[in-house]
Amino acid sequence: MPPGYAGYRLHVLRRFFTRRWLTWLLVAIVWAVACVFLGRWQWHRFEGKKLSQHQLNDNYNADPVGITSILPTQDAVLSPNDTWKQVALHGSYLAAKRILVRNRPNDGYYGYEVVIPFRQTNGTTVLVDRGWINNGPTAEAPSAVPETPPGEITVVGWLRPGEPMKDKRSVPGQVNSIDLHQISGLTGQQLLGGAYVLMRTEKPAAAVTRHGLAPLPKPTPGDYAGVNLSYALQWWFGAAAGLVFYVVRLRREELESDETHPVKPKKVRIWDEEDE
Repeated sequence: MPPGYAGYRLHVLRRFFTRRWLTWLLVAIVWAVACVFLGRWQWHRFEGKKLSQHQLNDNYNADPVGITSILPTQDAVLSPNDTWKQVALHGSYLAAKRILVRNRPNDGYYGYEVVIPFRQTNGTTVLVDRGWINNGPTAEAPSAVPETPPGEITVVGWLRPGEPMKDKRSVPGQVNSIDLHQISGLTGQQLLGGAYVLMRTEKPAAAVTRHGLAPLPKPTPGDYAGVNLSYALQWWFGAAAGLVFYVVRLRREELESDETHPVKPKKVRIWDEEDE
């Protein structure tokens, strides 16, 4: 151990046990604990988004199944695990019951989504979202709405949960959200209450009935998971940085104190000089 090192340690310990530095130590500990918990919160968000992304990919690209295998009754509720699963419907559109959903975004633009009740061959009626169309010259109505294909159709699409009703000014034939209960009342049809179907394909396909319709993009709930991972690492780094900063400041203050109060040289007495 270098000469004077034990004394230096003693000085540091004495400064450490002062009220001022104990208070700052408490602040550093509280900061570190808060950073750890905030980091854990961001980590859990990261894991949740990654899980959602994997689940969405699995459901989105799976083979279509009959809708009754997921929603066997009229009042069945769509499970979060079944969201975005592909289903196949067989029947015909109730063209006269078509509804437009207002103020729907798509690739940075706002327009309408065209939703139509679909009567299956088994007698149940499911709401189908055929896609997105652009606004007209004003937001009151689109310039044109694609024709509804007649006759027997096979629709393949993704299951989506209904939305809450938005309490806004309504326009005849239009709604502000895909609220299944509200649309059921407006169309006079008993719709499958657990979900609606976002159309992917319909057969037989007719170009005229698809003209002007744009598909809605695939959702990406996990794209920003990396941001949460980055935040988690930053919070944990901040926890360690706060404690390191405390130690560095304590040591620096001790060094600055030694420079301000240098050790006085020992006074040489006359008889000491004579002894030499």
